[in-house]
Order: sequence, then structure tokens, then C-alpha cells
Amino acid sequence: MLGVVAQTDFEWFSSFASGNQPVLVPEVNFWRPGQESFRALKVGEPFFFRLKSPHHAIGGFGFYSETVHLPLKLTWDLFTTRNGAATYESFRDRLHRYRVKNGNSMDVGKPVVSVLLRDAIFLPPQLWKSWNQAEQWQRNIVAYKGYPLTEPPGAQLLDFMALIQAVKPPDLSHEFVIPALDDRVVATAASIVREGQGVFRARLLQHYRRCAITGEHSLPVLDAAHITPYLGPASNHPQNGLVLRADIHRLFDDGYVSVTPDYRFVVSERLKDEFQNGKTYYGLADRQILLPDQASHYPSREALEWHHDVVFRP
Repeated sequence: MLGVVAQTDFEWFSSFASGNQPVLVPEVNFWRPGQESFRALKVGEPFFFRLKSPHHAIGGFGFYSETVHLPLKLTWDLFTTRNGAATYESFRDRLHRYRVKNGNSMDVGKPVVSVLLRDAIFLPPQLWKSWNQAEQWQRNIVAYKGYPLTEPPGAQLLDFMALIQAVKPPDLSHEFVIPALDDRVVATAASIVREGQGVFRARLLQHYRRCAITGEHSLPVLDAAHITPYLGPASNHPQNGLVLRADIHRLFDDGYVSVTPDYRFVVSERLKDEFQNGKTYYGLADRQILLPDQASHYPSREALEWHHDVVFRP
């Protein structure tokens, strides 16, 4: 198991940290100003925030979810202040500042490289952990350094996590298991907080890049659809999702269309019987859906069977 210690902008860190108590943020975007991707960690491994001079200390960490490349405006729409900025303009301007500093132009057409983290913990100064040369950290490190967590000094990072009692979120597990319990967070009597929803959509868009049914690529009309309903963070596993065009997503949630466990798109006869239309969707019926490149990202057959048996209107 590996952990990464990353140089962290104090302005970004301070937008989440508050007072003298630890702060848990369900999802954050540790964005990178350049175009280079980040592949140092596997899903679920820890990512530590090392604050630069004069602090020279680790101030928190999160669990690595995925690195995605999405347009600037969509990145803001997905994560808003969880990008570490108060407004879209301040986010855009800070990205511009860093890109110019690194010799890159601010081309708004260039995607933002986003390192997505789940259940990030931001600690008050009295709980920071010093991290310097004694921990094999060199002054010339610009971005990050990986540490095996089973041997010194990386083992100190594992001990650090144990003190905070951090637990890897269930949506970062290897395989999706349909939740048996409702673990949703209630904000008010009429509102449910969907923890990790931005990461869920970003991961699916990264895996599919198009509607799984139509092949539509236009990002503004592509939704991240849950196959089994949202019952808490465990439901946000990418194997419990499909990228669907917005109209097909609505029909999927209402049970007028479904996907069988063998990845075949089906359309209910009720769409025609109840609304006297649906020609567009019947033309798509029986086709094999478009799947991600990696089999580990395919939708769960168990979840699809549940949707076909419970939600679909035959």
C-alpha cells in the first residue's frame, strides 16, 4: 500500500480548514495547473497535504478516487467551493496565475487536471505532523513523493491516519455491493445530502465520455445515473452508475427504459401505451450499450438485474 505526500497550496488548504477542530469534507478537488496526469496512487490509497514554508508539516489527507480531465466550467459546476475557491472567478483566476507562473497560457479550452479525493480531513495546527528531511523529504520536491506505508518513514503516515480514525469510503472499494441500509445524510426534513455526488459524476464521465446508449458526447446533456437508488456514499461506486443523456436518465429512473445484466438496452411498451409516443427510444431498443474501456469499470450486473426486476415497467 502506498501513500503520497503532496505539496499543498495554503490558500487552497485554508478554504477548507476552520478553527481548532478537524474538518471532514466528503469530496474535494486537488487540481493541478499543468496538463500532466497523476497516476501515483491506486483507488482508495491516502493522499496527504504537506504545507510549504513556513509550516513544513502535513495538515490533513484524503482518499484518492480518480484523476479526471474535464473542462474548466464543468469542473466548477461539479465541485464549486470544493475546488478550494469561493467563486468561479477566483478559481479561474488562480488557475490562470499558476499556469502563467509555470510558463503555460490560460487557454480556457484546456481541461483541468483534477485529483479527486473522498473524505478529506483538514486538521487544526496543533494536530499537524512535521514532515522534513528526517522523513526523506527533499527540498527540491515540487509536486509530491510516494511512500510505502509498510516501512519507515511511510509507516508514520499510517499511524497518523490511525490517530484520526480515518476509514476508506465504501464507494472506493474494488467491487460494488448493493447497500442493505439507508445511510443517507438528511439536511432538512425535505432534503437529502448526496455526499460524493461530484466525484461520482466526474468518475463516470472519465470512464464513459459519452452516453452509454446513444453515444452522445456533449457534456452538458450527460448525466451520471445511479442504477440502484442513492442510499449513502456506498451507492456512489462507479459500478452502480451509467452515463446517460438527460432524457434517457429520466426514463431510466421512471422505469420506462432499463439495461439488462447482459448490457442490452430495453424499452417498456408502457411508454407507447401511456404517452402514445417514444419512437426515438424504440429505435434504440435491443442494442448493446457502450461500455468503458476497462472491465473493472463496467456496471454491476447485480445492480442492473435489480433495476430490471424492481424499477423497469414491463
